Amino acid sequence: AKTTEAELMNFREMKDKNMITAMKFLQILVFYAYLGKQQSLPSLIVQMLQLTLLHGICKESCYGMASFSFLLCQFDDFKAADHIGRLSVLLLDKCKAEEYRSHIYVLYYGCVRAFNVHIVQCIDKLLHGYHVGMLTGNIENAMHIACIHQVDSFLLGRHLAELKAELDSFGKLMVEYKQMFARNRIRPIELVVSNLLISNDCPSLIGAQNTEMEDLLEQATKENDTFIICQIYIFGCIDAYIFGEYELASSMIGKRQEVEKTMSRRLIYFG
Repeated sequence: AKTTEAELMNFREMKDKNMITAMKFLQILVFYAYLGKQQSLPSLIVQMLQLTLLHGICKESCYGMASFSFLLCQFDDFKAADHIGRLSVLLLDKCKAEEYRSHIYVLYYGCVRAFNVHIVQCIDKLLHGYHVGMLTGNIENAMHIACIHQVDSFLLGRHLAELKAELDSFGKLMVEYKQMFARNRIRPIELVVSNLLISNDCPSLIGAQNTEMEDLLEQATKENDTFIICQIYIFGCIDAYIFGEYELASSMIGKRQEVEKTMSRRLIYFG
């Protein structure tokens, strides 16, 4: 965390082809460990950093640093996380690793930077990362960025009708590109936005009043999809609070916290 920008820019280049191959392999493992086996995430990220320190920097080093930045947020060390995240963006440009730009942007601007600045300063970077991902064929990551962009737009108070239209557009793209993890991830916020648009003192979404949200929660629980479960509780809690169902909102906070105990990082939205 004490590495300066100048020191990073002058760090030696990785030459060993075997180490470069190992870094490429670790990058893939880190991405899918985040989606499916978060217990393995810290050790994989540390291995990427160790190889970088021992053998020099390569394109995948910027991904390793951004991932470490993301990991530090688990320990609420947001200052160090932001510093390392900024270094990963500088390294991205130094290595001309455009194929990893969408990865770095989703980690830094989507998960780290906004703990230190207002999220309005990150929203355009996220949209740029989405477009880069689509242009470079990194569809899976582009859709992941789209999810975060929509969440941030909601938190920023985006006009609900505009947000719903954008959610519908992204949702269709996710189905078209068979990105069902991303599709399921934005479904809770879609339901909340729709509920708020048509609300006439109707109750919140979690409960017998909305079978689709209940079905989504049941399916995620069956598949042990902790990420989607937390998303449902987070936005269900917001929805319940808006409609004055404070006991239900409090209950969902407790359930979310129980699920997060099994994850490598809490799904906190900027405090």
